[in-house]
Amino acid sequence: MIRQISLSLLIVAALSAGCQNQKSDTSTSESPTSDSSSTVSQEPTNSGKLETRLGTAGKAFTKDSVLLSFTVINHADSAQRFCKWETPFEPRLGKYLEVMHENGTEAIFKGAMARRVMPPPAEAYIEVAPHDSVRTVFNLPDNYAITTGQYTVKYSGGGVSGLDAGNEIKIKISNP
Repeated sequence: MIRQISLSLLIVAALSAGCQNQKSDTSTSESPTSDSSSTVSQEPTNSGKLETRLGTAGKAFTKDSVLLSFTVINHADSAQRFCKWETPFEPRLGKYLEVMHENGTEAIFKGAMARRVMPPPAEAYIEVAPHDSVRTVFNLPDNYAITTGQYTVKYSGGGVSGLDAGNEIKIKISNP
């Protein structure tokens, strides 16, 4: 009995030692971008925190090509780090986005899921210099079944990465 309790405590300690990071408190309000096929919700910046920003990286979207960008911004005076697991910085692994069609259905996730060793190794972290950012671009249909119509896309945040959800974007998928 004591061994089971000790083992349980050890597992909980190992899981809680995973990617830890400062999180930002954010609220959303919508404002259109210059691209008529997408809308980005703007968020206030919080000094001293890591902020996530999802955006578009293309002008026209089809069911096979939806280029999105994911940026992590450091507003602090010191370097901050986050775990790249469950973020677009590791684009082919994990379901880290909420992709909702205008009809209320969620896009089917078709990417790979990964089992991880905890705590994450040092190479699983990305460091962001003070008042700097890191950015990656990824193709949404690589991991999600996309059809024509309008979608709302949001980084789900939390989990192993330690990052907050951030903004959401609206994109319109048209026929090629």
